[in-house]
Amino acid sequence: MTPSPGVRLGPRLRALLDLCPVQGPVADIGSGHGRLAQELALRLPPGQVFATEAKPGPAAELRRLLDPRSAVQVLHGPGLGPLRQLGCRGAVIAGMGGRTIARILESERELALSLEWICLQPMQREECLTDWLDQQRSWTVRRTSVVDRGHRYHSFLMVRQ
Repeated sequence: MTPSPGVRLGPRLRALLDLCPVQGPVADIGSGHGRLAQELALRLPPGQVFATEAKPGPAAELRRLLDPRSAVQVLHGPGLGPLRQLGCRGAVIAGMGGRTIARILESERELALSLEWICLQPMQREECLTDWLDQQRSWTVRRTSVVDRGHRYHSFLMVRQ
């Protein structure tokens, strides 16, 4: 799949995108610049991709950065909280430390466990996330890795059994 105009994904985000199932609705948690969310929106029907930011300022910046044609809906609120009542099948959490990702998943455990799939990619402290993943018996976990700018990034796809 070719990127939409103006959207560029490096090897790290491309590897994460390739791991994501094409099943929505889906949310990109802590979306940042929104490029991954825009690419997900190319794979799914309009209205099925949400991008979140924890605070109003970053959410406003995300709205400014997103291509309006992408149909990505921006939400603000911490962690998985903004997903309540949306009926999301999956979520992507990347660009944070492994400890932060594990904390998000644990603090919203019921919501996390209601999803069919979750893609994860910690920037550092991967061991904090793998410790949490190892405790999840009702999930199958697929692991991949990629080198981007001299750093190895590990990605995880959790699929409910």
